[in-house]
Parts: sequence; structure tokens; C-alpha cells
Amino acid sequence: MIAGLILYVWQPWQTEAPVENPQLALTTKAIYQNLHATVLATGKITSQIGSEVKVGARISGRLERLHVNIGDQVVKGQIIAEIEKEDLEATEVERKADVILTKAKLAALKEKGPRKIARAEAELAEHQAGLKFARSELRRQEQLLTSGAVGQKAWDQATRQFEVTRAQTESARKNLQLAQSEYREGIKLLEAELIKAEASLRNAQVKLSYAVIKAPINGVVASVSTREGETVAAGLNAPTFVTILDLKRLQLNASVDEVDIGRVKVGQEGFFTVDAYPEKEFKGRLTSIYPQAVIQDNVVTYDCVLSIDTAYAGWLRPQMTANVTIVVENRENVLVLPVKAVKRRTGKSVVYRKSGDRIETITVTTGWQDETVIEITSGLSAGDTILLSPPQKP
Repeated sequence: MIAGLILYVWQPWQTEAPVENPQLALTTKAIYQNLHATVLATGKITSQIGSEVKVGARISGRLERLHVNIGDQVVKGQIIAEIEKEDLEATEVERKADVILTKAKLAALKEKGPRKIARAEAELAEHQAGLKFARSELRRQEQLLTSGAVGQKAWDQATRQFEVTRAQTESARKNLQLAQSEYREGIKLLEAELIKAEASLRNAQVKLSYAVIKAPINGVVASVSTREGETVAAGLNAPTFVTILDLKRLQLNASVDEVDIGRVKVGQEGFFTVDAYPEKEFKGRLTSIYPQAVIQDNVVTYDCVLSIDTAYAGWLRPQMTANVTIVVENRENVLVLPVKAVKRRTGKSVVYRKSGDRIETITVTTGWQDETVIEITSGLSAGDTILLSPPQKP
């Protein structure tokens, strides 16, 4: 996996290749093209983070139903497996009964409590009226006793009746306060019990929902490791028995040689092919560069992640090997010739330009070069006709 730095020619605006077939023509023309400095690398198609989900069970039990198999397409929320749940359903019913019973107690208290308070209020009112009368009677007896109209015994009886009535009134007041307090505390207690019962019911329903395992994402079933009838044991780590892969969320991990990593930057464009479809080119962009080197057989490389911008549904799969080209620098609209058209003579680069019937030897200055084309920085103009081979002496 050793990458190399080359020049790649990309000319989306040109319909003809810059190099003519030497078997068909002996000349070519100087033309303007876009040149790109590139880094070659190898890589693999991988899943993006979060696009591969291992689905397991959060409760222990026997796997009763398995609704998917390897290669099946699933959508988020689709039921993929069911664990036996008779005991969980029974617990849910029991918790529902607790909720119903607590609600009934609360409703009964809300009905009986106010009535009890009303009776206590009526008793208090009755005793308060009696106390008022007893107080009035005591005062009257005091006046009669002072005037000598009644004896001490009548005043004593009035005093005793007043004290009794006052005690009864105080008792009725305490009974009312007790009834009100019992009602308030009873309501609080039953409301708390209802909250607890409803929480227990929700907990039972949640545990029951764990028995029905649903797909967390859209994707395809990549692996199945459990069969119907097997018992799964949920511990600290949920047992995984289905892996779902979202094939629409793939990326390319390329291994770039340490020699070239300094030229590679986040945001650069790239393109690649895979061995399964060598004729199809996919484009992408560099999104991240791992700082930690990978050393294998004394070869140092760095992982670079590229997004895949070309539509790839039905084409790409994880772990496919890719041949990657990362564009590290661009030069636009430069004059180029085929490499074989430029010759070295006495330490200089020369070309043979055809002008009518004459052939001229022209010294040129060259720039970038790859296996097919070379940049001409001076000496020629666009459209000049150049021989691919030196002219033959007559």
C-alpha cells in the first residue's frame, strides 16, 4: 500500500484525448489543459460511524421469533425478533391492577373525606350554637343571682352546662381538624402510591417492550448469530444476535504513504475505483486525517477518510478494495504536449514544429510532467503542429 505522487490530467471540457495514436498520425498539436498533482493510495470502503448497529437483547429469555435473515432489507422500527414474554405480560397485568386499585382508593377517599369533614363541620356548628346559648344563660343566671331572684344552685347548674358545652365545642373543633388532616394526608399518601404504582407499570411495560426487538436504523441485515429457540442471557453487555448495516452511509479509508502525507489536506478532492467495477469512477472529498501512523512490514502510512459524493447505491459494499487518487494541487489551462514529442538535445528540450512544408527545431521550457503529457512553459503557442518523432533525413 505505497502511494506515489504523479501528475494526472483531467479535461472535462475536451472531447478528444491530447495524445494521438502514433500508429495513425505522426503529428500532434500543442493544446491547453488542466493539470493536477495527485497522490495515489489504496484503501477500503468502510461503514461510517453509526451506520453499523449491533442489535441485541436487554433481557434474558428464549428467542421465540426471528423475523429476519442475512441480506434482508429492514426499516427503522421494524420488528426483527421477539423474546418469550408470558412472565412479563403477567407482571404488566399485576401492575395495572395495582394502579386501578390505588385509583379506586383515591376516588373513594375523595368522595368520603369531604362528607366526613362536612359532618364534623356541622357538629362543630351545632356545639358552637349551644355554647353561645349556654354563655347567654350563664350571664342571665349571674344577674338573677346578684338580685337574689335565684339561688346558688341555679347558677351552678348554668355554669356546669356552659363548661360542658364549651368542652364539647372544643372536641368538635379538634374532630374537624383531625378529619381535615386525615383527608389531606390520605390524599397525599394515595397520590404517592398511585405515582409509585404507575411507575411500576411503566417499568413493567418497558421491560415488556424489550421482548420485542426493533430495527434502530434503515439498512440490511449483515449477520445473524442467534437462532429461534436459543436462550439469550443479558448481562453487563447485551448479547448481539443481529447486525444491521446502512449501505447508504459508507466512506473510504485510504492509506497514504508517509512521503506524501505532507501534501494531503482536509477538503481536497479525490476519486477512486474498486476492483469489482474498475470502469466506474467515484468521486469524494477528504474529510479527516488520522494523526496516528499505521506501521505494517516497516511501511508507515496514515489513514485518510474520504466522503463518497458519487451515487453508489447498489455498487459499493464495505471492505471493497479501492484504488484512490487524491488531487493535492491544480494547475489550470496550461500548454501541454505528449511526452514523446519532446526530445533532449545537447542538454536542452526541443520539439520539431511543422510549419507548412518546413520543419523547425524549437527549444522549449518544460514544467510538470507525467507518463503521458508534459507542460510547455515557453517556446510554443497553442495550435502549433509538432512531430511525434524526429524528422527522417532524406
